[in-house]
Amino acid sequence: MKSILFYIFILSSLMALNQNDVINILKEKQKSSPTDVIIYADSLLFHQANYSKKIIVQIKYEEALAYQNNNNDQKALQLFDEISAFFNKNDETFITILLLQSNSNVNLKNYSEAINQALEALSLAEANDFYALIAAANNALSFIYYSNKDYNKAFDYLSNSVVLQKTHNDSIQLSATYNNIAIIYKNIGDFKKAIDYNKASLDISILKKDNIGIGKSYSNIGRIYELEGDYKKALFYYDQAIHHNEQSQIINSIPYSNIADTYALLGMLDKSRENYLAALEIEVAHKNQSKIYVIYKDLLKTAIKNKDFKEALVYQKKSDSVFNITTSRENEEKIKMLENQHTYFQNKIELSQLKSINDKNRIIFGILIGFLSLLGLFWFQITKRKAVEHEKEKLVLEQSVLRSQMNPHFIFNTLSAIQNSLLDNEPIKSATYISQFAKLIRQNFDFVNQKTILLSEEIDALKNYMETQKLRFNNKFDYEINIANTINIDEVKIPPLLIQPFVENSIEHGFKNKKDKGRITINISKKKMHICYEIIDNGKGYATTTKNHKTHAIDIFKKRLKLLDTNDEKSFSINSSDKGTIVKFRLKQ
Repeated sequence: MKSILFYIFILSSLMALNQNDVINILKEKQKSSPTDVIIYADSLLFHQANYSKKIIVQIKYEEALAYQNNNNDQKALQLFDEISAFFNKNDETFITILLLQSNSNVNLKNYSEAINQALEALSLAEANDFYALIAAANNALSFIYYSNKDYNKAFDYLSNSVVLQKTHNDSIQLSATYNNIAIIYKNIGDFKKAIDYNKASLDISILKKDNIGIGKSYSNIGRIYELEGDYKKALFYYDQAIHHNEQSQIINSIPYSNIADTYALLGMLDKSRENYLAALEIEVAHKNQSKIYVIYKDLLKTAIKNKDFKEALVYQKKSDSVFNITTSRENEEKIKMLENQHTYFQNKIELSQLKSINDKNRIIFGILIGFLSLLGLFWFQITKRKAVEHEKEKLVLEQSVLRSQMNPHFIFNTLSAIQNSLLDNEPIKSATYISQFAKLIRQNFDFVNQKTILLSEEIDALKNYMETQKLRFNNKFDYEINIANTINIDEVKIPPLLIQPFVENSIEHGFKNKKDKGRITINISKKKMHICYEIIDNGKGYATTTKNHKTHAIDIFKKRLKLLDTNDEKSFSINSSDKGTIVKFRLKQ
């Protein structure tokens, strides 16, 4: 669990970095500690999902270089092989990787493979006219043959580099190539030619004011004179190297070690010791343990030659101490790298297990989402169907109301009444009745297509309806409509023809066979958020237990109220007796 938390922390830290910053950090670490590069690169690659493919390849490239610098050429080759597949063969990076692979194979003594890779790199570089890579490939081939002690072929490839560098006026690289040629001549014992090439390198460095190159050339020339046995000239060039480096503020221990070696050969042990100590001071400042160890060994030899056994014991202890420290540090780095690899693979296993669990959870989640989607779709279809049925039922109910008001019996009787008025030679009265009846028909057909109408429109339709009925029944009844002052009939909305069925019942059934004059009173009042309706008549009343036209009209009315979904159907009440009928209900506004 702790390791997982640690890597979560690492991940959050890495995600905060710009991807190019990650590569810059790796390159900076490359200068000081290849092991740190490997550990850091492994941490990055463990979370490679956070990086682009290009950045991942660059990380692996830096890690391969680190393995190569850490003398783990086998691992370096594995990584170089892996990333080379991401590049086109004519790409400069691909050719560079070939040369790096060749170098690792040389270290592993796979000379045949190394030559093939270097030759392929040379061919591709020449085909694309990459001058720097052509020179690098020639140098690589020279190094391979030099390692095999085939100095003639090594010299041939370096000669190719010389031609290229002269053609491109690349003096700095030409100077380095001259030094490499000098090394070949030194190894075959041709010291004269070796000195000539080192001096040619020196001349270029002086011309180009390459202070580092000047110091190295002085040391190289001194070394050849030392091998040749000309110690006087060797000391001269070593002194020149030391003097030049001091003037140029270049800190380099090699000239001090070289001149110390020469003084040791001449038996000038105090001078030798003095220069070894100067070299030691430089390397201690740089904390270069491997060179410190070598210098302590040289000081030990000098002390023994000088028969200063006390001092020899001191240098023996110091060299042993440095050796132990170096060995311990190398072991620590190896252990650190192994632990990192173990943690990396362990977490890779944990990540794989988590991925497997996540995949299972994803499948379960997908199934659940699918099920919920189907359930939602099913619910939507049911709701939609209910809404359609709701609208259909509402339409049927409204059409039922229209049919009940505009049934053939009503129309026939009304037209007969109008016809009688014409026969009575009352044209004005007949015209008024025709106008009212036409308006009533138009209102009914308009209302049936609307969900709500204004209360003023409902009252106007009721008046037309009752005036038409009065014509039919020879003014057998009177009516009045009372509206509270707090109600604005031009703002209140009501389902169309809602009151009409009860007025129809009063006229058609309540006043039937009634000897005295009938009366209908409609009261409309307001109570809080509701508009209250009351329809009162003085008819003979009716029984609600018998299934007849009246009870059917009441059922339709209740269903219409229920469709409003405001619970107003619960407010409906009807009281009927031989003295009349009272209908009450309310509608929420």
